[in-house]
Amino acid sequence: MNIEKQTKRNTLILISFILVVFGIVIYLFLNVQFKNSVNEQFESLSKSTETLYNLNLENQTEKFNHELDTIISADGLSEAVAKGNYEQIKSIVTPYYKHIKETNSGVDILTFRSSEGVTLFRAHKPEEYGDKINEKRKLITDTDRLKTSLNGFEVGKFEMTYRITKPLFYNNRYVGNFEIGINPTSFIKDLTKILKIDMGIAIDKSLLNIMLNPTAISINDKYVLAEGSDNLKNHFAQNHHHNGDAEFFKTDMSIPLKNHLSETLGYLVVGFDTSEMLQRDKDFINYLFFILAIMIFLVGNILHQSFEIVLKQFKRQIYTDHLTGLKNRYALNNALSSPQSHALILSNIKEFSLINELYGIDIGNQILIKVAEAFESFASEYELTAYRVAGDEFVVFKEEKFFDVEKYNSLVDALHLKINSLKISVDGVDEIIGIELCSGVAFDHDHSLEDAQMALKKAKKQSLPYLMYSQQVDTKEHSQRVMKVKRTLRHAVEHNNIIPFFQPITDRDGKFVKYESLVRIIVFEEGEKRVLLPDDFLDISMKSGLYIKIAKSMLKQSLDLFVNRDEKISINFLPNDFFNSSLMDILIEGIENFDSPDKIVVEITEQEGVENFERLVRVVKQLRKLGVLIAIDDFGSGYANYAHILEIKPDYIKIDGSLIKNILTDRDSQILVKSIVDFARELNITTVAEYVETEEIFELLKEYGVNEFQGYYFGRPTDLLNQ
Repeated sequence: MNIEKQTKRNTLILISFILVVFGIVIYLFLNVQFKNSVNEQFESLSKSTETLYNLNLENQTEKFNHELDTIISADGLSEAVAKGNYEQIKSIVTPYYKHIKETNSGVDILTFRSSEGVTLFRAHKPEEYGDKINEKRKLITDTDRLKTSLNGFEVGKFEMTYRITKPLFYNNRYVGNFEIGINPTSFIKDLTKILKIDMGIAIDKSLLNIMLNPTAISINDKYVLAEGSDNLKNHFAQNHHHNGDAEFFKTDMSIPLKNHLSETLGYLVVGFDTSEMLQRDKDFINYLFFILAIMIFLVGNILHQSFEIVLKQFKRQIYTDHLTGLKNRYALNNALSSPQSHALILSNIKEFSLINELYGIDIGNQILIKVAEAFESFASEYELTAYRVAGDEFVVFKEEKFFDVEKYNSLVDALHLKINSLKISVDGVDEIIGIELCSGVAFDHDHSLEDAQMALKKAKKQSLPYLMYSQQVDTKEHSQRVMKVKRTLRHAVEHNNIIPFFQPITDRDGKFVKYESLVRIIVFEEGEKRVLLPDDFLDISMKSGLYIKIAKSMLKQSLDLFVNRDEKISINFLPNDFFNSSLMDILIEGIENFDSPDKIVVEITEQEGVENFERLVRVVKQLRKLGVLIAIDDFGSGYANYAHILEIKPDYIKIDGSLIKNILTDRDSQILVKSIVDFARELNITTVAEYVETEEIFELLKEYGVNEFQGYYFGRPTDLLNQ
């Protein structure tokens, strides 16, 4: 009997020991899982911060470049800098600087310098000027040397600033530069409110005079925290003194702050206090462990089942939105981490903030609950999963092996129809409330949620109900390309790198009778010369306001070259160019310099959206009175039709190249070219064929009666100015 008791006792001890060990393992496992979840959340937060910061920096740089370009264009500024006239600079610049400061509190510096390095004017400290820079900064010396605008972070004696420089020219002579300095915290202060994180600036110790910045705190052997929130300062101070409490404050230094040479001077420091989250998780685990222990010791035979029930409840609390009952952002992150292909629709309630302002947050929450119910119903009907990922943002998600665009167009239409047709009635509000969705769609991508957010943002900007993500939607890459082309265009305008190339036009005997002027831009990349064609820059030049400057340069160079040549010169004009008085002034002045104005051919090229065709006809008639010849380009396409020919009555018709390229084999092209030639002959109009690339095409067109010819068979566009 005693042996049986002892056996039972030993068995109970063994079982108790196993259960205790099992409980401890569970406790440790849950602790690790929570910590991993916190780390993953912080990593995701850091990546989002980097994306938002870089986009904010790009937007601000473009904005300030525009502000500085406005200052550069101010009347008399370049002359005042060239003459070192402090009072004149001050009177011109002060209103601009005041405006910039009012709209951009982060601007700390605006300085004008001569080409010799003498400070002519400081807008931020106008009483200080005339000093000579003892040790020129690389940013300034490179601006002087390259005579171009530069931007990047720079470390001074006390702190880091983001600086943008601009060269100044007077009478085509470099006379100095000016720069603007922006406090980096102005780029990030909004991010801290949005993401609820701490941020700061880490600078290389070798670049910062710590004695002049006593508040700087050492981060490690290489970097110090020059600026940052109190939480960041306390964190690094505690780390320096090996304080264990610092482990709850997560930091990341993966966002580089680079100068104009792409050299890293420091990093953006991102901090997040996880102590409250970890404590909440720990309290929950303790509570859960206590319940588990009671269940294990009281109901040992159902231990596994009980644990599964509690674990499911735990998951439900972690992955469920407490307001709507839908799955939350954490659940979506888990779904997105799956290797399976998937489709995602991100929807946002338009102007939901106005509903909160008008009716209050409680009413807004009731509306969100009803919208969530509609999303859940829709998801169930179409075998999707519904999530609420933010205040008024919802996601429907589905694993898909193949993405059918038409199917998802119909799906989004159905979703919008269901939600937009809701008639929401809530307690305390007499009227029926309706809402409207805007959506972004993404498919099978590591960052599909971010891509859908980008598509959603683009849809809102374009006032579209929804948009599917594509490379065209990816505004970051497109913006980088556009900014690069804009910089190239500005540099070309400032340094006379806009060069006309000329392609010969022959008569039926192959004799060169005139040349067509074609715009090109010369760029130098890594010491090598490259020629940009109009397709690379013309559209961007129109949208950036540089087109007219390019057109003026082309027109003047072309007319100056051919004023003493025997051949005619044919110059392209877009229809709306004829409505620009400054461009027409240059043309009229050039006509007056020619002994025979009929050596100038004004070639009207195609452009969508001619502002006023009747006005265009009137201008063309006035030019004809001055003696120039008129040509219609690309006849057979676009606006250049038979009715317009009868209105304009040109001297030349240039047959559209798409009809010439395949004329040897395309019967339709042959018929159309013949009809154009016959039509022109009846009206006594000279015909010109473009894209004549072979002798066979040349001979066939002569049979048809074409008068003049242009194409690679006779010569490619060449730089006659620099032969």
